[in-house]
Amino acid sequence: MLLSIRKIFKNLKIALLILGAGVTFLTLQLFHISAYSERLSALKNQHLLMDKIIHADINDPQMGSILINGALAEMALAVKLSGENSFFDSIMTSQQEQLNLLDALEISSESFRNYAQYWSESLGTPRQNIAHAKMMSVSTPYLSDIDRLIDHQIHLINDAISTTKLIAVLLFFIGLGVFFRYRHLLEQIYSDIDKACAVDTDGSPKKVLTQEIDFIVKRLLRRCAQPSVNPNLLHPISGINNQKGLITAFNAKKSSRGSNNVFIALFEIDQYTSIINTLSKEDIANLFKKLCDMISMYEQPLDVIAHMDDDRIIFVMSRNNKQMALDDCEKIIHTVESSGFNTAKGIIKITLSAGFLLKIPVKSLEEAAIDALKLIQKAQENGGNRVAQLRDRADSYH
Repeated sequence: MLLSIRKIFKNLKIALLILGAGVTFLTLQLFHISAYSERLSALKNQHLLMDKIIHADINDPQMGSILINGALAEMALAVKLSGENSFFDSIMTSQQEQLNLLDALEISSESFRNYAQYWSESLGTPRQNIAHAKMMSVSTPYLSDIDRLIDHQIHLINDAISTTKLIAVLLFFIGLGVFFRYRHLLEQIYSDIDKACAVDTDGSPKKVLTQEIDFIVKRLLRRCAQPSVNPNLLHPISGINNQKGLITAFNAKKSSRGSNNVFIALFEIDQYTSIINTLSKEDIANLFKKLCDMISMYEQPLDVIAHMDDDRIIFVMSRNNKQMALDDCEKIIHTVESSGFNTAKGIIKITLSAGFLLKIPVKSLEEAAIDALKLIQKAQENGGNRVAQLRDRADSYH
C-alpha cells in the first residue's frame, strides 16, 4: 500500500495541533501555579505583619500608631490578594472549600484589624493594656485561619505541580513519537523525490512508496516511452487510442502477454450528461485529456487504453491475477474523485463508474465492452463512483 503525502501532512498538522494545545495548557498551568504562589506569599505576609503589629515599639505612641496603621493597611491588601481568583480555579479545585476558608479569614482578619486599630488609638492612654489584651484574644483565631488557608494552598500547589509534571511527560513522549515517526516519513518523501529526479542510468525500475511521487514517475516513464502513432488511430479529443487504435494495439501486444490474464475496465463519467450540456468543447477536451492522462498512470507495457466513440474509456489490463487489476481500477476511481478539473466556470469535481471483468478468450473486445457497460449501469444504479464486477454469476459492487 503506497503512502499518501497529502495524508502524511494532514496527520502531521493534527499531531502538531495536539502538541500545540498541550503546550498551551502547560503554559496556563504554570501561570496557575504562579497565582497559587502569590496567594501563599500573601498569607505568609499576614503572619509577618501580625508579628510586626504585636511587637511594635510603642515607647513613642505617635510613631507606634503610624507603624501599626501602615501594617494594618498592608494586611488588608494581603487579605484581598489571598482571595484572588485563578484561571483554572473552577476547573481544577473545589471552589466551596476555598470560599469557606476565605470567608473565615476575612472575618477573623477584620476583627483583628479593628482591635489593632483600637489599640493604636489607645496608645498612651489608660485603656492601652485592655485594648492590647482584646487584640491578642482575636489574634489566635486569625492565625489559625491563616494556617488552614496556607495548608490548603500548599495542597493546591502540589496537585497543580503533579498535573504539570504529568502533562510535561506526556508531551515529551508524544513529541518524541511525532519526531521519529515523521522524520522517517519525510525522509521517505525526500527519497522518493530524489528517485524521481535522478538520471536513469541502468533502466532499472524506481520503487517509490508514496502515491503522488509514484504517479509522477509513471507519468515521466510513459512520456519518455510513448512511440509515434498513426493519427488515424488516435481520438481527436483526448489524443489516446480510438476504437480502431484499440484493436490495432491490442493485437500487436497479444503475442507478448504470455500466460497473463486480460481484464477489461470500462469507465464512464457519472455526470456525463451535465458536463456535455454545460461545458464548452474546449473544456470538455481538457477534461478528457486530464482524465485519460490520470488513467494512463496505471498503464503497464502490455496494457491498452482507448477513448471510445461514446466517450467511455476502456482500459485493457494484462495482469497476473484479478486482484492486481481490480486494485488499479479502484485506485483510478479514488484518484479521479479526489481531483479537480479546471474549466471556464471554475474547478469542478467528477466521479467515475466502472464495469470490470475478465476477458474470455472466445469473446472479442467489442463484446467484452458491451458486458462491461451492463456492469456500469449496475454501478450507477447503486450511486456511482464505484466499480461493479461479475463475481460467482452474480453482480457485486464496490
